[in-house]
Amino acid sequence: MPLVVFCGTPLSGKSDRARQLYDHLSQLPECGKCVLVSDEEKLASQGPNNIYRSSAAEKELRAWLKSEVQRSLSSPDTVVLLDAANYIKGYRYELHCLSKQFRTTHLVVECQDAPEAVVERHLQESGTEGDETARRRKYSREIYIELMQRFEQPDANNRWDSPLFKVPYQEGGLPLEAIKDALLKRVALKANLSTQSQPTTTDNFLYELDCQTQEIIRQIQVALQSNQLRGIKIAGSEVQVNLIRKVPIAELNRLRRQFINYTRTHPFGGKDSIVSAFVQFINKSAS
Repeated sequence: MPLVVFCGTPLSGKSDRARQLYDHLSQLPECGKCVLVSDEEKLASQGPNNIYRSSAAEKELRAWLKSEVQRSLSSPDTVVLLDAANYIKGYRYELHCLSKQFRTTHLVVECQDAPEAVVERHLQESGTEGDETARRRKYSREIYIELMQRFEQPDANNRWDSPLFKVPYQEGGLPLEAIKDALLKRVALKANLSTQSQPTTTDNFLYELDCQTQEIIRQIQVALQSNQLRGIKIAGSEVQVNLIRKVPIAELNRLRRQFINYTRTHPFGGKDSIVSAFVQFINKSAS
């Protein structure tokens, strides 16, 4: 049930690379069944400009892709390839959590930017007369620039982006053997409390929950090092941390894990409420 997440900017050749890997893995008996989940058909039918101009349409596309990945990961002996932009790091984090939930391996392939000449030719053709279906499939200059600016580049130092394979535009082939080994020879990810029952309030809720609670613990640590126990101000919240004793870091981290587990079965308003909710949780639990 391994998962390969492709990502990259428009025109970077993600679909070609995904198809190349799909064709290779499909021929290997040890890979079992191979499934390619792609945004190509929806982008072609609705047009990338229409989808990426509408936050609702884009969110719907991401939700559909994630559900298809989840459904495919539930099948035994299946390698799942996700061919899409996947430019939001929080969304890639959620895909990583899916891999943990199904106790499988996971890797990211970043297709690097297309040369300027290729991009310019595409953008010029998108404004010419011709077949309406073909024109609808092309990116406008406005949407292309916007997606380039939105792209959050994967970082191999992040566990949800690792292992990371960076692939230059149409230079040589994919490192097929290295990718196969990373999928089949690495130890599978382990499920934990954070992957048992994910909230569905926002696309990147899990990522925000992880980052914001870690940052709160860091701010509390700084205050405790200065022997401050009460009135500890936390960025993003009017509620202050008030402690009656100096809480060890191990206990703070244990409370953080408890809070994350609690949100799985008691989801609240969304990522904007995380800071205040966690501060209140610490005040009640560490008293």
